[in-house]
Amino acid sequence: MDASREELALTDPRVWVIQPRREGITARLRDVWRYRRLIRFLAFKSIAKLYQGTALGWIWIFIRPLFPLVVNALVFGRMLGVGSHGVPYFLFLVAGTLIWELFESSVMWGTRSLQLNRGFMSRIYIPRLIMPVASMAPAYINMLISLAVLFIAAVYYKITTGTMFLTPAHAGWALLAVVLAAYLSIAISLWTSVPALHVRDVRFTVGYVMGFWVFLTPVLYPISVPPRYQWLVALNPMAAIVNAFKYGVLGIDVLSRRDLVIAVMISTVVFVSGLLFFSRAEATAADKI
Repeated sequence: MDASREELALTDPRVWVIQPRREGITARLRDVWRYRRLIRFLAFKSIAKLYQGTALGWIWIFIRPLFPLVVNALVFGRMLGVGSHGVPYFLFLVAGTLIWELFESSVMWGTRSLQLNRGFMSRIYIPRLIMPVASMAPAYINMLISLAVLFIAAVYYKITTGTMFLTPAHAGWALLAVVLAAYLSIAISLWTSVPALHVRDVRFTVGYVMGFWVFLTPVLYPISVPPRYQWLVALNPMAAIVNAFKYGVLGIDVLSRRDLVIAVMISTVVFVSGLLFFSRAEATAADKI
């Protein structure tokens, strides 16, 4: 093929040219954008399959986020009398649980993403990087349910106490917290999804880590530490993210911009290093599917 015909083939949309995959982080991120429609398809597929074969079906979407909220509200709010910075404890709990569950569920689904889509990947080629992103869709559905619970509870307390505890003026901080929680969950999933494809222990280990991590984060109760230990709290990026979300929706907790910057830096280090690891490991992992 001469140069003119080769150039025509490359620009003709009817011609599919097979080329070597470009290397580098930018190329991986460009692939995610190119396959964004497939991400939507896989996201809807993961949501549809979530409760297939269950007797209650889609009702589980509402039961799963509500049941732990009720239990924790009774234990920590009523029985233990945990403080909540002047707002009803249930609102404090829902706000903290909402952003934490978004993070935890996203990490768990992202960790299992390659294993759950093993059959799909064995039939056609798609960038494996889109799998952790698409598989996190159920976590965002639960987040929307929790947002509805938060709004309904705020209206109830407005009627009963005369005070509206939601703070729309700070909503930008809440949105930033959601973005950062999603960013950190994707970053961690890049590290865990490839090993979890062949070693089930990874999934169980991540679950145990999350169960311990939540108690180091101001989700169920506010964390107060002496000033000399504040640097330890800053090393937990989810502490700053949860506090930012609570500040955004309820106007409570001290918003530390320094800790938020540190959280962004830690998340970026985990994301970039995880992207390099994922790009190198996915090729070997794909051969073993």
